[in-house]
Amino acid sequence: MSLKPVYFISDAHLGTEDYRAEEERRDRLLDFLRSLRGRAGHLYIVGDLFDFWFEYRTVVPRQHYTVLHGLSSLVESGVRVTYLAGNHDFWLGTFLDEQVGVETAEGPLTVTHHDRKIYIAHGHGLISRDLGYRLLSKVMHSAFSIRLFQLIHPDCGFGIGRLVSRLSRRHGTPTAWDPREAYRDLAFSLLDQGYDAVVFGHNHCPTLQHKEDKVYINLGDWLQHDTYGVLRDGVMTLERYGAVGE
Repeated sequence: MSLKPVYFISDAHLGTEDYRAEEERRDRLLDFLRSLRGRAGHLYIVGDLFDFWFEYRTVVPRQHYTVLHGLSSLVESGVRVTYLAGNHDFWLGTFLDEQVGVETAEGPLTVTHHDRKIYIAHGHGLISRDLGYRLLSKVMHSAFSIRLFQLIHPDCGFGIGRLVSRLSRRHGTPTAWDPREAYRDLAFSLLDQGYDAVVFGHNHCPTLQHKEDKVYINLGDWLQHDTYGVLRDGVMTLERYGAVGE
């Protein structure tokens, strides 16, 4: 009996536009989630499903209700879902775990599926030129900053969050320096340390590269590419939702 496939997605950045403007993109993602029922064993969301996520004590953003419901339905169908925090996930809190059934993790994960040892990380803060982000992250994710942000009315808070997210995307726009090579080198060094596969998100560039019988995959995004990773019978592939045969 073969094991069920394991799926990986990242960087949907839902909330970059208002609810109606991103309806088509959100519906594609919801269709993808529904398609996993009964055939997936595990789904890893490798950061930045939402363009901005901050969890108040009693408030969650209404714009994401349909996607949260889709995730809850997927979990109820028997698919295990794990969410790794990305650089736009300022504070995941406990809502996803307790109310949606999605397991959350702050840092990189080492997991084993189909006898393959896999390193999974969103990718932010891992390469040398991310020093500025690592310093900013310590400030943004500190308990003091979180408490201060909780004092702001949610409508204002999410407005500030969307502004910060837009600035973050602009700051991350490729220039003369191409981060793809740095992530590839990091991934290959991890493969040399004994991993069979390395999975990143973050840079929005779909990538699948092999090193002998090992593989590095960058998941791309659901802004332009609608790409995702799949582990089937020990083989990792990069696929696009809606492509012929999917």
